[in-house]
Amino acid sequence: MDRGKVSVAAPYLPAPVAVPSSELLLDRLGAYWQALGVSDPDQVTALSEQALRRLPELPETPGVDPVGRAVVAAGDLLDDWLARALQLPRPSLALAAARAALLSGAAPDWPATLFAPPGEANALRDALRAAIAEPAPIPSPGAMPAQRIDLFSLLGPLLRLWRPEPRA
Repeated sequence: MDRGKVSVAAPYLPAPVAVPSSELLLDRLGAYWQALGVSDPDQVTALSEQALRRLPELPETPGVDPVGRAVVAAGDLLDDWLARALQLPRPSLALAAARAALLSGAAPDWPATLFAPPGEANALRDALRAAIAEPAPIPSPGAMPAQRIDLFSLLGPLLRLWRPEPRA
């Protein structure tokens, strides 16, 4: 039997789509935005269309399918909004901490803030700023004193039981 022609994954994996339709990409992006907490269908559609408009701007990455690139574009869109709303440098650890705070539920109505006119969502932005975790300090090497390590042996307690300790 020629094992080179046998593929275990073939019957279980869907066939790869070389160029998916824009409807498929919109559907997948819609599911992505809904998983992030966007519940309004109009907002889901608007965010998905904005992410699709960003696709040509993304650099080509080998091995990433078009749906994966669309999700990267959606994450890029979210990062741009966070950087602009919270006045954070891009890319930065503070921006990653802001994204983590947003996705952890610190600002449950963040989609409304995303589409709100300037100045109307300051309280939500302040709550998000307060929820951003401070980054850990940079590790600094320090001298550690040498410590003696006592190894445990089952023979030790048996020997102590066998030989009585000398009395003083």
